[in-house]
Amino acid sequence: MKCIVIYGTLSGSTMTAATVLSESLKNAGHEVSLVMADPSTKDQIKDVQSVVFASPSWEDNGVDGQPLPEVRQVIESMTAENFTGKKVAICGLGDVSYPHFCGAVDVLEGLLKDRGVTPIVESLKIDRYYSSADNEQKVKTWTAALASILSQS
Repeated sequence: MKCIVIYGTLSGSTMTAATVLSESLKNAGHEVSLVMADPSTKDQIKDVQSVVFASPSWEDNGVDGQPLPEVRQVIESMTAENFTGKKVAICGLGDVSYPHFCGAVDVLEGLLKDRGVTPIVESLKIDRYYSSADNEQKVKTWTAALASILSQS
């Protein structure tokens, strides 16, 4: 299946997790593009069957637990029709010491729901990516489940 992993990153953690995710999907036999979110990303979604969004959570305009603006803007620029027939998933990084742990995931799920889209797997929420050696394996395990569902489509 042709997939795109769209991510935003501040410190590089989400980029690292998105890279692991992308490589794991490739190893499972999927054709994957890994792209940083920007205004033109919307145009790249039309040619794929699966979309994975990845964002850290951060404070935006005084509100904690928000996705990066560029990831949010990609989804906000799309309509329900843009997602027709596409399998969607979400991966988020955060820190449990903040009030809204991985709140970006919840916001992105809400934006997708507004467009009639439900992720095909439970969204992945990762605490302090670089703080635990287990986190890379968590991404790989989650991606294996995602890849399996995509292979059945």
